[in-house]
Amino acid sequence: MSESFEVLEARYRAALNRVSEAYQVLRGVMGDPKPLAHGEEPPVLTKAERDAQTEAMKAFQEYVPLRDRYWATRWGREGNPPKS
Repeated sequence: MSESFEVLEARYRAALNRVSEAYQVLRGVMGDPKPLAHGEEPPVLTKAERDAQTEAMKAFQEYVPLRDRYWATRWGREGNPPKS
């Protein structure tokens, strides 16, 4: 049995918030990206930086299928998105 649209929407919004929070934490830990000079080696990541990257990627991987199902369901209910 498929879940109701309201439950799907709540799960979608929760996943989106988790991704947003994870990427805010990642940016806080890593700072702004800076380009490497020619021949410069990338910096070695700390455990906190690796953990923040891992959490951000996990959150995003869980979000994508929910996003796709949410928008497919919403477009099925409201009609296709406008073409631009």
